[in-house]
Amino acid sequence: MKKFSLLLMFILLCILSACSNGNENALSGGKGEAATIDTTLDFEKQFTILVHTTAGGPTDLMARELAKAAEEVTGGTFIVENRPGGSGAVQMAEIANAKADGYTLGAMTPSQIGLIEGTLKNQYDLEDFSWISQGQIDPYVIAVHKDSPFNTLEELVNYAKENPGKLTVGGYGAIGSGHNVAWNIFSESAQVETVWTAYESTGDAVTAILGKHIDVANSNPGQVSQYYESGDLKILGVMSEERLEDLPDVPTYKEAGFDVDTSWAQFRGVYGPSGIDEAILQELSSIFEKAIATEGYQTYLKNSQMLTGDMDYKEFTDYVNNQSKIMVNWYEKLGVE
Repeated sequence: MKKFSLLLMFILLCILSACSNGNENALSGGKGEAATIDTTLDFEKQFTILVHTTAGGPTDLMARELAKAAEEVTGGTFIVENRPGGSGAVQMAEIANAKADGYTLGAMTPSQIGLIEGTLKNQYDLEDFSWISQGQIDPYVIAVHKDSPFNTLEELVNYAKENPGKLTVGGYGAIGSGHNVAWNIFSESAQVETVWTAYESTGDAVTAILGKHIDVANSNPGQVSQYYESGDLKILGVMSEERLEDLPDVPTYKEAGFDVDTSWAQFRGVYGPSGIDEAILQELSSIFEKAIATEGYQTYLKNSQMLTGDMDYKEFTDYVNNQSKIMVNWYEKLGVE
């Protein structure tokens, strides 16, 4: 009987050891890299990242590149599904109602903050979600068609002042979205009035400017650089403190004569439902930090003229709260309720 008990204990210890090694290998992607923390996630399960825009836009591309990098890091499966609609409201509802286990996540931009502080303020608070990781910072740019009479921001502004309410400006999201606030920061500095046209992705707005359906597109570099290089679009300015390395001939708004506040940034990241266990938040944060540092993801950032986000869940939560304060201030100016 004693020998049988010892044998049973030995078998149990072997099983536990195998399970532990399996989890460690999953976190390191099965390539021999030592795990920095004990995993509480099961990488045999599928992770889903929901995107609030249509396929092909910058947020969609970020989610897909981050998912690919996360798979490299963990050896798990990360899929991306699009949930456009309501300037992000459709996706946000699904995230809010998802199980708080870390397997259903969402890509996010300032637009989610805009919804929480605007049209959905009676439905959600910032505390109703978990802010997990900042994946990138993507500067705003102002672009026009190659046939546009505007070659500088000054020329555009002069026309807008002489023709108030005539220029049509397009970008992702309704009034109060991240792109819309960025445009209003510029238009306030320039003291012009324009008409905003909302699209379900930045890519859709770029398609519209290429088709001359709008006069101006508030975009991001990655969505317009190829058309800038081909000569189909002109980029008049970038909302940044410094010129972008890959767009050296494009002036900042300040250089063009418009001293705007650049603290409002187009960022993208990952969030989830509230109630995710702190250990899981830490693990997800670590996974995405490693994913962002991979060679493939860093190459994607460089090719898209973007900057690394590099914030863990605690830093990102503080950042989101600060961006929310800026958003509330602009909502009051724009009369968004």
